[in-house]
Amino acid sequence: MQSWLYFQLLREVLGDGVDLERFTQKEADGTTSISTRFLETLIGDWSVNYGYGKKELDELYKLLIEHRTRGLIVFMTMELGNPLIMLSIAALNERLMTVIMDLHVHLGLETPVDQTWRLRDKDLPNIGKSLLDLMQSRGWCPYDLRRLDTEIKYVSTLYYYSNLKVPRSSKDHSACSKERCLTMLTDPTTYKLSHSSGCHACPLLSANMHEIERILRSNSIPLISLENGEINVHDLIAVSEFVAISHVWAEGAGNVDGNALQTCLLEEISELVRELSGLKYFWIDTLCVPVRPREMQTLALNKMRVPYEGAKHVLVLDSHLRSLNATMMSTTELFAQVSCSSWMRRLWTLQEGRLAQNVWFQFADTAVNVKKVFTNLDRRRIPSRVDFWLGNDICLDLWLQMWYRGGEVRNTSPVALSLSLTSHSLRTRSVSVPTDEALCLLNIMDMDLTRVTTVEPAKRMEVFWRTFEKVPKSFLFSKASEKMLVKGIRWAPSSFMGFQSEKEWLGPQDLSSPREDDAHALVTTDGLQLALPGFLLHQDLLARMKQYDFTWKFPLMIQDANGIWYTMRVDEPWRQGSNTTRNSQQLAVIIAHELDPQGSSETFSFKDFAVGLLASIDKTEDNIIHVTAHYHVAVELLGEGFQKYFSTANKCALKVGIEQSVLMSESHAVSKERYKTAAQQLLEDKNTMETMLGQARHMGEPEDYEHILSDLLDTAGVAARFGDRSEARKVAGDQQWCVD
Repeated sequence: MQSWLYFQLLREVLGDGVDLERFTQKEADGTTSISTRFLETLIGDWSVNYGYGKKELDELYKLLIEHRTRGLIVFMTMELGNPLIMLSIAALNERLMTVIMDLHVHLGLETPVDQTWRLRDKDLPNIGKSLLDLMQSRGWCPYDLRRLDTEIKYVSTLYYYSNLKVPRSSKDHSACSKERCLTMLTDPTTYKLSHSSGCHACPLLSANMHEIERILRSNSIPLISLENGEINVHDLIAVSEFVAISHVWAEGAGNVDGNALQTCLLEEISELVRELSGLKYFWIDTLCVPVRPREMQTLALNKMRVPYEGAKHVLVLDSHLRSLNATMMSTTELFAQVSCSSWMRRLWTLQEGRLAQNVWFQFADTAVNVKKVFTNLDRRRIPSRVDFWLGNDICLDLWLQMWYRGGEVRNTSPVALSLSLTSHSLRTRSVSVPTDEALCLLNIMDMDLTRVTTVEPAKRMEVFWRTFEKVPKSFLFSKASEKMLVKGIRWAPSSFMGFQSEKEWLGPQDLSSPREDDAHALVTTDGLQLALPGFLLHQDLLARMKQYDFTWKFPLMIQDANGIWYTMRVDEPWRQGSNTTRNSQQLAVIIAHELDPQGSSETFSFKDFAVGLLASIDKTEDNIIHVTAHYHVAVELLGEGFQKYFSTANKCALKVGIEQSVLMSESHAVSKERYKTAAQQLLEDKNTMETMLGQARHMGEPEDYEHILSDLLDTAGVAARFGDRSEARKVAGDQQWCVD
């Protein structure tokens, strides 16, 4: 296996002159093992000496794609015994692909699409699962591993993470799940304040709450300094520069009972602030946001942007990072360790990092400005370096979450871009108090926080979504795991958090990134109002389905006024509890785009495909169709072969014309006999027979006459039972719907 997919690939890309002896080494016990210690030198030298052009690069790119395809097939069909063999093959392919990308950039050529082995498809193997299993056995939290499995693109990057010190290794993760790390949650009934290392019994120091409240009422921000063992409170108006502290409450620097911290911890924080900036003033929420009364806490929360935006520096305190020496790390490891920190997994800390001018991460030996490190990276592509690609892959998530704004790159409306970037940043984060999410969202998206601080916590997300006048149409097709249960906004996800892809959470990409002047969906009190094409199904369809016990697990055939056939496949419920329909209701299907009759030329396939939703019509008012959504659906415009096939079956049913009362009273086997003569007559036509043979061939079924006849009789029986109830009226794309 290695000779074929590993060493043969090396020679095909780097040339026959590759000395394979350099990849073996003698062990102490006399055995021979494979080693890649010279691989990077070999690849770097080859990239420097590359003397060919675009044609040769394109051939190598194609070779690597074909190699990946062969490798994935092998992985799916063969028992390899040692999964590290396939990991090494995948890692080599990815590394050689990065060399090809580097050479394209170096030669000024258009960079091809990067091809990786970690494909997000449930039907394909998870290259890297063995590494994830190994990491969990070493003590990694399942929550962290799911984040890595979701975000990491390269096998090599995942392997790199597997060799790091286990984050929060002192904690017991045996009860944690993929959905949450229990060690990062705070329980007010059991919360314990932390001391500095080596201290266990120093007293609490409390802030002067009267002074803090006075400053807040004056529409300013309180700051703290520690002098002679006492907390002094200062007004921001009188201070020119200060440091804001960002920390993870689960690590003990918070206080659920009052505005106080352990003396030793405050002394340590004060010293770290001085070492970073030479300043003595700092802001920390534990002291500067009153725990009570509620009125004062609300005043402070409404100003939460101010300390992080206005601070000269924001200093991040994370216990995992503070156990490591930054000066002993490569830049790649620095990025990886920050990515693994608890701070990167919490919701409140995202806004704190995003709003800041300068974010510093405190390590055991020094504080590091990671953004500056990333900005100053050596970006030379030749010689090709693996650390450049690893660092970029690891830091990409940091960059997207904290620093990327995207407006200058993507021609997308501000509301669509803001929602997209925010959903990406929050999907791997968590919060101890779910109702805090709306507070963070409004801060992150630069919206008026007072909208939600003045309402009861349970209604905050409702108020958040009603703040929008418009959103991308894609939200109509969102498959967010949970949606709001409030009338008018049942289309809206109830949370931005959770390990869902942007396509699942935000909906189809062609609708999720509209330009500013493109039509959006309007947020109304009755539901999401938007213009999209669709179908109005027969008003008696549900009743007919019930008569024959036809359920949504089967695809439904519908035919428009022009005799064109479509299939509608019902998927999951549109939202939790939305799968109830009444027999008296007329159904509608709303689809994401018009179906193109000039699509695929495949005879027995579909010409075009669109996602959609199945809904029941409540009323039509001012030319707006108001509907209640029930299911996600997929609608296919069938190819010519299938069009002829279903038209033949329908013709057979119409030719016999059996009454519904008769069909309901007899078995399917008896009904088939009624259509037999008509079906045999239709099959005498050469073109009809060719159609039926083509369908059997496409489905992999026998092509003998008796099987084809039986298939036609079965389909004709279904067509007869539905009759005109399968007819649907197409609705143009300018039709306004209001969906709830």
